[in-house]
Amino acid sequence: MSDPKPKFYTSWFCPFAQRVWIALLEKGIDFEYIEVDPYKKTPEWLSVSPRGLVPVLVHQGKSVYESGICIEYIDEEWPENPILPKAPYQRAYERIWADHIAKKIIPPFYAMLLKKETELQENAKKEMLEQLLVLTKAMDPTGPYFAGSQVGLVDIMLAPFAIRFFILKHYRGFQVPSGDESPFARFNKWYIAIKERDSTGKTSASDEEYIGIYKRYTDDTGQSLVATAIRQGTALP
Repeated sequence: MSDPKPKFYTSWFCPFAQRVWIALLEKGIDFEYIEVDPYKKTPEWLSVSPRGLVPVLVHQGKSVYESGICIEYIDEEWPENPILPKAPYQRAYERIWADHIAKKIIPPFYAMLLKKETELQENAKKEMLEQLLVLTKAMDPTGPYFAGSQVGLVDIMLAPFAIRFFILKHYRGFQVPSGDESPFARFNKWYIAIKERDSTGKTSASDEEYIGIYKRYTDDTGQSLVATAIRQGTALP
């Protein structure tokens, strides 16, 4: 492994940062955990994170940010326990579906919480299920993970949001259909497997803590760039 060990700047509640935390644990990398408040845009914090956002990985004095980029950096810098496959097409396939998560699944996740009108909430629920089903059909039929028996990029990109679906149920009554005959049976198999990973459990807060912190989205007091983008109907940061 390269020296010195990387510094991981994160916030416990952030699903984007949790992706990188999961990747670090899956790779078995020794790192320094640094909890920050990304809402305090101090000069010191902005010198680490130019946009003032988490996650940030500082390695050999240089900052790497954006969750997907951090994960790929980690995978390339520490090649043991690879996250992405070696074959070019399979790597591309993982990136295609990671992009699907970013563009098609995360927006309705936040829209469901932020939108006040029942009709808009229901539209977000419908969109979420439709896009989850599209992703489910792209999964390896056996699994249990997206591409088969090993955890990969798509699993890590989706896991922090999937394990927060209970928040959507708590505030908006959203649920992924269950049952062996459900078209989501393969997704539910994936969900059980990813939720039981040590890397997921060790990087997750309690249900009560998550429900408390996400209340700000439902009462329209959330000030994150994600919340602002959903309100304005613009691309997520």
